[in-house]
Order: sequence, then structure tokens, then C-alpha cells
Amino acid sequence: MKLNLRNTLPLLMAVAIFYSACKKTENKPASSTTTDAASLAIAKNLVQSLSGAFGGASIKDGIQVSPNVMSSTSKLKMQSKDIQCGFYSDSSLNLDYKLGDTVRSHTTGSINYFFICNDGNTIGYDLRDSISTAGKGPGYTFAYALTQNYHVRGLNSNNSNFSLNGILKSYVDNEYTVYVNSSASVHNIYTFSNLYVHADDNFDITSGTATFRSLGKTHSGAWDYSGTITFLGNHKAKLTFLSKVYWVDLITGAVTPV
Repeated sequence: MKLNLRNTLPLLMAVAIFYSACKKTENKPASSTTTDAASLAIAKNLVQSLSGAFGGASIKDGIQVSPNVMSSTSKLKMQSKDIQCGFYSDSSLNLDYKLGDTVRSHTTGSINYFFICNDGNTIGYDLRDSISTAGKGPGYTFAYALTQNYHVRGLNSNNSNFSLNGILKSYVDNEYTVYVNSSASVHNIYTFSNLYVHADDNFDITSGTATFRSLGKTHSGAWDYSGTITFLGNHKAKLTFLSKVYWVDLITGAVTPV
């Protein structure tokens, strides 16, 4: 698993710009109900969070230790002479990022990995992290809060298949200063059970389930929903809440009502 905070900072900017671009169309009549808007917000948040768009661990990095773990921050420590194994911790993340003259962000938090080995080879890891990013761009400000409590285990000799269990909290808040009292937020907490990830197929999640609670607000309305996600393979999932069902594309975050 790579520690990709620096590499994901540009992605953070892209997420903020995406939400900003969407918000600028809000003066048009809404074409979807609150539940449809919520389903899209939940799906996009899930896809972006799992892929590391808000920082932290990404399932697309697999479970192998890389030099990035040692070099991404200046205060990582390990309790092992073997770079493949041991405990890595940084309790004082402090990173700044800027894009041109208009976009700024600041990231703080803590990260704790424990890499599990067998005969010197990494076979899994446990992760606890808490990462917050705040910033601003032209016409908007944004704040992201991410917490991951993951248990990841390799399922074959080269770790191309692995399982993931655990909890993910992903909060996204955007305030648009060019509009009066204008904002968009998605606060999601997921509990993953027995996700099976096939790395050789673009990290397809071929099975497993999740429960979630989502609190959010867009121009279509506010919501507080709980539901389930069933991972189906072929980069698809089924999202269910309030007796409504949506198919989710786990590559794009697009949703289709059933």
C-alpha cells in the first residue's frame, strides 16, 4: 500500500473544481428528486474515497510496501529492520499545496500502518488514519475529512487478490462564495464487510457488502439516509436505501435507477 498524500493533492483540487462546476448550474431547474441527487452524491463519494481522491489509502495501490511509505512524510517511523514489515506512524502530518495563484490547501492529520509479513513478504496491513484538508479556490472553499480503519489481507501468493474489511468516514463540504448562503456537503460513513478486490482487473471489487449512513445537502435538498451497498463485480455495485435501488458504476461514479 502506497502512502500517496502528496500525489493525491492535485486530485483534491480536481474534486473541488468538479463540485464547483456542478454548483454553477444550480440556477437551472432541478431535474432529479432529492433521492436521485443523494444516490449520485453517495456513489461519487464512495468511488473517490476508495481511490484515494481525499488522501489516505487507495485500494488501487494494493498492499505492497513501497519507498513512498518511507518518503511521503518526514516523520514516519518504523519498528522493524525489514522495510517490508513493521509499524509506520506519523502523528503530525502538515502539508501545503497550491495550484497557480488561486487554489490553496492545507492537510493535517495522523497515519498509522502495521504491515503484516510472512517470511519477509508483506501479506497485509492494518491502517488507522485521520486526515483533514481545507482550502479555497476561485469562488469556493472546501473542507475534506477522512478516517480509515482498514484490515487488508492478501489472498494469493502475489497479493493480486486481497480482502478489505473496516470503516471509512468521508466528509466533503463545499461553500460557494459567489452565491449567497450556497453550499454542498456529503457526510458518509461506510462499514465494509469481506470486500474481495481483484487487482489484475483494474482493482475490481468482485464481491462483498457495505452498510452506510449518509447526511448531505445539495441544491436538490437535504437528506439523512441509511442503506446498503452490494459489490457485484465488473466494476458495478447495487446501492439500496428507502426501498430504492440504483446501479453504480465504480469507475465513473454514475448511477442508474432500477
